[in-house]
Amino acid sequence: MRSNFRPNIRLATNILLVVGTFTIALKITPIAKVYKEKNLCIKYLKHQIDRDKVIIRLKIVKQANPSSICDSILKS
Repeated sequence: MRSNFRPNIRLATNILLVVGTFTIALKITPIAKVYKEKNLCIKYLKHQIDRDKVIIRLKIVKQANPSSICDSILKS
């Protein structure tokens, strides 16, 4: 009768690869969000996107000044 050691090692390796991939993806998500906000602010400051779109995408109050918010986002 054959040993099941090798197939078990392959199965364990594949499971660890999947878990590692999802762990990396979950750690990258907040970084991507920050860069999306920065790119949006850069477009706004270059007058490539209008004020209303910035307010909607950044989910800020209409009375707030997007320029000052974008300045603080770009400094961080």
